[in-house]
Amino acid sequence: KTARQGMKQIQVRSQQRLYPVISGEVRKAAIILMDELLQTDAYDLNILFVNETHMAKINLEHLRHEGATDIITFDYTTPTLLHGDLIICPPVASENAARYRVSLGHEIARNIIHGVLHLLGHDDSKSIVRKKMKRAENRLLQNLARRFPLDRLAHG
Repeated sequence: KTARQGMKQIQVRSQQRLYPVISGEVRKAAIILMDELLQTDAYDLNILFVNETHMAKINLEHLRHEGATDIITFDYTTPTLLHGDLIICPPVASENAARYRVSLGHEIARNIIHGVLHLLGHDDSKSIVRKKMKRAENRLLQNLARRFPLDRLAHG
């Protein structure tokens, strides 16, 4: 048994000041997602909140896309460890939250679920698989909301 098997680690950092993200609550919600809803044996997640300038830079450098987006996932998963960085942009998440009439905490939870689904092999690049991913995302979001008050993830 290697040291990485059975590892369960979630780090949350916010490098932006505009939207107060409550790191401890984000971590609690992510643990419920990974342990209870997905029953993941081993994971190492870094959840990083950045401003629009930083997100636009990451998006251009790594994906060759212009402008900021709500989430970018970097996948380092191995056969024994679900491992990745979830880079989330609260200003963009806030715009989406307003558009869909949900709280910022709700939208951040959706972003985390979306990123984790990518780490689990889901793909949203084509419309047929995008629908399947969206259904999984919605189901997990509903189940997480039953277990955890999503509004506690952020103020704003």
